Amino acid sequence: MISREIFYFERPGPVNTDQTLTLGIRRAQELGLIYLIVPSITGYSALLAAEKVHELATNSRLQVICVTFRAGGTWNVEKPPPGKHWQEIPELRQRWEEWQRKGLKRVVFDEEIKARLAEYRIPVVQATDLAADIESSMASDLGVNSPKTIMKETLFLICPGLKVAVFTTMTAADSGAIPVEQEVVSFGGTEQGLDTALVVKPSYSDRVFHPRYGFEIREIICKPRSMIGASGFYYDRAWGAQS
Repeated sequence: MISREIFYFERPGPVNTDQTLTLGIRRAQELGLIYLIVPSITGYSALLAAEKVHELATNSRLQVICVTFRAGGTWNVEKPPPGKHWQEIPELRQRWEEWQRKGLKRVVFDEEIKARLAEYRIPVVQATDLAADIESSMASDLGVNSPKTIMKETLFLICPGLKVAVFTTMTAADSGAIPVEQEVVSFGGTEQGLDTALVVKPSYSDRVFHPRYGFEIREIICKPRSMIGASGFYYDRAWGAQS
C-alpha cells in the first residue's frame, strides 16, 4: 500500500499558482520525472514554472513544456467572458478590469515572454486545443454535440483544471514534445493561472482509451476542494446553464 497526500485549495483561481507549481515540481523530483506540462494562454504561467524550477530544482533535468493556443488563436475580451467565475474569483475579476482599462480587444501569447522562455530553453507547443477543434465548430455553429462534450464535462466533475491537464498533455504528446511511455506532471487551472497538478501516464489523443497504450491519471497532487461559487453555480461547468 502507498499513501500519498492530496493538497486541497480552499477555492480555485490564480491565487494558487505558486503553491501548485511548488507541489508539482517537488512531486516530479520525488518520482524522478522529467517533463512538466504547463498550459499557458499568454506564456506567463509557463515562465513562472521555469523560474520555479530554477529556484527549487538546481542541477535537475526537469523540462517545462508550454502548451498554448493554435496558430491565430486569441482570447476575445471585448465582451465580458462567459461564466460567473469571472466576477466571483477576485483575481479573474481584476484581470478582466485590467484588460478593460488597457482597452484590449483580445489576449494573445506574449512575444516578450516567449523570448524569455527561449532563454530557459522552454519549448512552446502551439496547437489545436483538443476541446476546441472541428467538433467544437459543429457544436457552436451547427448545434450538433458530440461524445467529446460528455468527456469534457465528466472531467469537470473533478475540476476544470483536471480537464485542462489531461487535454494539454495529449496535445503535447501529439506534437512529439513528450514521450508517451514516461509519467509526467501536468498542470491545469481555472481560466488563468494554475490550481491543479496531476501525475499522469500520457497517450496520443487517438489512443486515450486504448487498453494498453491509453491515458491514465495516476495521482492527483492538488486541486480546488470545490468549484461552487458564491452564486451557487459550479464554475466552468455547463456555461449555458449559468446565463
